[in-house]
Amino acid sequence: MKTYFPTIHLLRGIAATLVCLFHFTGYEEFRGQLFPTDSFIYQMGRFGVNGVFIFFVISGFVIPLALSKDRFQLKYLHRFLWRRCIRIEIPYLVSILLVISVGILFALKNHTPFHFNIAQFLYHIVYVIPFTSYEWYNIIYWTLAIEFQFYITIGLLYYFLSSDKKIVMIIALLLFGALGMIITDNRLVFHYSQIFLQGIILLLIKTEKINPKIGSFLLSLFIIQTAYFHSIEISVFTTATLMAIHFLDINRSYTNRFGDISYSLYLTHGLVGGNLLYLLSRYVTTDFGKILLVIAAIFASLVFSYLYWWLIERPAKRLSAKVSITPLSE
Repeated sequence: MKTYFPTIHLLRGIAATLVCLFHFTGYEEFRGQLFPTDSFIYQMGRFGVNGVFIFFVISGFVIPLALSKDRFQLKYLHRFLWRRCIRIEIPYLVSILLVISVGILFALKNHTPFHFNIAQFLYHIVYVIPFTSYEWYNIIYWTLAIEFQFYITIGLLYYFLSSDKKIVMIIALLLFGALGMIITDNRLVFHYSQIFLQGIILLLIKTEKINPKIGSFLLSLFIIQTAYFHSIEISVFTTATLMAIHFLDINRSYTNRFGDISYSLYLTHGLVGGNLLYLLSRYVTTDFGKILLVIAAIFASLVFSYLYWWLIERPAKRLSAKVSITPLSE
């Protein structure tokens, strides 16, 4: 039974790059927009938002896979969440500190006051900004809040996914999917349940935990639900992600490294590429020059994300690996 799917590394890198394109081609500030909203470049860049949903499908696939490898049990949910916190939270917190630091530097440069709100900072740490009157320091952080909710949800759902009774597993999957039809609040993970479920069901098929015919039916059901409750565009990207995981086996050092730095790229591209656009966009007037500027912003973001991965994310990942989900004594 296969338990390693290297193509996921490449998909992570592609997803992060798509989000970069979405933000950079849609760059806007007080001087105006980089590209007009009716331009071809701007419209093509809008597809980049689907990188977020690629990440959701991947999480639906890899998180329960990791739980299976660690022989997870519900009573160890706190250990699993602590491990994920170390893995995700440390790079996240450092990125917040960098955003605040850049804000202070710009305030000093412009001779304007910088206001730091401790409540806003603390709400960021526990991912509850959407339920307060405060705004995210970086708009992309909203997806981390959804992902963290998913970690809690999958820890609870896994009890049913690991049941020997297949009917229990199927009912649990259907109920989780039904919540996506009932709960329309996009601040909650249940709003995206059909998207996460696509990754979960593909994993169950690949690891032979569910009959392929039943699994294919459920996949089709949730792809259709995604198209209806979200958009056909999102369902196309999630389906393409599923097909890539299922049919492709890309295992190259450079694609694996691309995936390694994807989280760092996702966290810091606005900080690096966004500020590069802010500093240089005023000097570029032609579409060709603007396209080159976007490419430069992506390149700068990739270089910085590699350094960030090496200095911040990689040590956090190694530290999290030291936390065993199941106590060694068992």
